[in-house]
Amino acid sequence: MRIVHGVTAGAARRATIDLTVRERLVVQRLGLEGDRPIAALGKTLGISASSMTSLVDRLEQKGHLRRVAHVADRRATLLSLTRKRAPALARKLDFYGALIDRTLAPLGGQATAQVLRALRMLEAAEPDTRPDGEPDDDDSSA
Repeated sequence: MRIVHGVTAGAARRATIDLTVRERLVVQRLGLEGDRPIAALGKTLGISASSMTSLVDRLEQKGHLRRVAHVADRRATLLSLTRKRAPALARKLDFYGALIDRTLAPLGGQATAQVLRALRMLEAAEPDTRPDGEPDDDDSSA
């Protein structure tokens, strides 16, 4: 927590402070991967269709994303970040980059490379589900 507070103190106001955890996940995923169909994004994040609809409605009202008609599939709707989000997302990525750099700096080059390699392996692994086999669909986190 000391590291997080140190990086936060040196950064401008966090760009997504007004978003819930799930809203942040949607914004981050769109920022990293580009426009995505609502259903595919929900599946990737383990969020049900009804919860995704609510999330998208809130994010659209807040001006973070917009719905765009899919050019190849009239049944699908893509989610796209608004231009307003681009600078905020860049600040968020800078924040996380600084956090990682500051956290790993004491390890040195070789150990840092090993940690980053392990993190890439974790990222590539299938996401875990709850013991009952159902993804966690509670949207009460803020």
